[in-house]
Amino acid sequence: MEARGLWLSISGCLFMAALGFGFAHWTGSAAIFLDGVFSLVSFVMSLIMLIVSKLIRRSADRRFPFGYASFEPAFNVLQSMVIVGVMLMALSSAVAALYQGGRTLNAGIATIYAAIASTGCLAVYLVLRRIAKHTGSSLIEVDSFAWMMDGVLSGVVLIAFTLVWQFGDALGDWLPFVDSWMVIAMVILMLPVPIRILYRNLLEVLLAAPPIDVQRTIRRAFRDAMHDIPGRDWSLSITKTGRSIYLHARILIDEDRHAASIEQADVWRELITERMAEFVAEQEFDVVFTTDASYIG
Repeated sequence: MEARGLWLSISGCLFMAALGFGFAHWTGSAAIFLDGVFSLVSFVMSLIMLIVSKLIRRSADRRFPFGYASFEPAFNVLQSMVIVGVMLMALSSAVAALYQGGRTLNAGIATIYAAIASTGCLAVYLVLRRIAKHTGSSLIEVDSFAWMMDGVLSGVVLIAFTLVWQFGDALGDWLPFVDSWMVIAMVILMLPVPIRILYRNLLEVLLAAPPIDVQRTIRRAFRDAMHDIPGRDWSLSITKTGRSIYLHARILIDEDRHAASIEQADVWRELITERMAEFVAEQEFDVVFTTDASYIG
């Protein structure tokens, strides 16, 4: 299902990029050109995303002993940086156009483009959002955000061009500046979204702890899992990379169980792992038993 969503995104991006560049050439609109560039970037990133989605399903090997899960947030960081870069370039171009007297455009044709683009983008966004919820894929989630952004951008263009088309004469000398101000407004409104995605995924690349609500849920589950394990103290390190959560537990066993065998420790470990299966797979969960209190951080 994830692959089907990615192919939908790839096909949609290619169509929207061609549509955007064609209408931008026809109307002379920088806002539509930005829309086309955004779609072209999304097309290239979706192709890379398809490769990444196959990589993260691989098992650990010698080259990546902890698996390929880190490729997912790393790609999301790259995609967010590209989106931010495109938007900042569009912003600088729009500001430069203001100082150069603005741009003329064909508002009637631009309105037709914006109607097609906004409808198409929002339709793809709704499909991808449903797939992301069903699969739990952060790749699809980030991609759906990109489609939402593209749809909102096209929607803003549609509203603005409709107003210019109907009431453009009333703007007088301000008419050539409408396109540039539209681009500036679009960038200011949408820039926080890729920055937020960039920040969140960068934390995962750096192996930071997940959000506090996730940590509380996992710690509560671990505390319940320890109810009949002879441990008088424990510590739990939590990190999230892509769709995988890694746990490292250190358990200080009771003094009267210091002589427990390795076989017994394995039984306790398997028991805890089964109880925590909702959050992690066995290879993502390390359980260490110790008699040294200083080892509990």
